[in-house]
Amino acid sequence: MWILIVAVLLGGYLFSLKVHPLRKCPVCKMTGRHFGAVFKNNYRRCRKCGGSGRLDRWGTQAFFGGTGHTGIYPKK
Repeated sequence: MWILIVAVLLGGYLFSLKVHPLRKCPVCKMTGRHFGAVFKNNYRRCRKCGGSGRLDRWGTQAFFGGTGHTGIYPKK
């Protein structure tokens, strides 16, 4: 019984990764901008996400090789 529950949960998680492979960037909070510490009005592109505001989820990288933070899986 437990094996069936784990299989259903794992299948649901993998399906979720295929449908929604990206997450919000924890540094810029999806703005794509990083504001300076001294000059508060100036900003640059976020280094973590490259200015897109999105990153691959952990499972997307682990199970499917990642999307390069674009949300589009590469063709095999």
